[in-house]
Amino acid sequence: MEMSFQIEREKAVLVIIDVQEALVKAMDSGVVRNLIRNLQTLIAFAKEMGIPRVITEQYPRGLGMTVPEIKQELPSLPPIEKVSFSCGRVDAFNERLDRSGRRVILLTGMETHVCVLQTAALLIQKGFEVHVVADAVCSRRKLDWKIGLQWMEKKGAMISTTEIIAFQLLKEAGTEEFKRLSKLVK
Repeated sequence: MEMSFQIEREKAVLVIIDVQEALVKAMDSGVVRNLIRNLQTLIAFAKEMGIPRVITEQYPRGLGMTVPEIKQELPSLPPIEKVSFSCGRVDAFNERLDRSGRRVILLTGMETHVCVLQTAALLIQKGFEVHVVADAVCSRRKLDWKIGLQWMEKKGAMISTTEIIAFQLLKEAGTEEFKRLSKLVK
């Protein structure tokens, strides 16, 4: 699939991978603060624009549940439990994507070089258009984050940021939607 330079809300799904208690504790606290703020912004945009959300948890018995700051934004969305690093190897995840009928993935979460990378690779292989939100993914080590992003870009993912995604989805200023949502990216 050729990468589009325009993200259409009607084609997009927001995927939030494994933002769980034990993983968050292992990350730099400043990075985690930014990650959570950016995820909250993306979730708010997704809710407002009718973009489906999918959330996963890697082995929650060992790594804990999704952090409360994210869970409270998605109270009625049950996380998909997994042990596979790639979400694309999990039937419930694939079924949720198939049901949405959408082919553009806004990919976020942790860790960049493990679950995010392996999910991106498999989704690209399956013909999805994958946009990895660089400031809404993280790893314990900055080098792993950086190399993970480079690896995904070489495999065909578009590397993006929260603001790029926000303004791609908004398309224009002056609308009521712009007035409500643009405050989130200032």
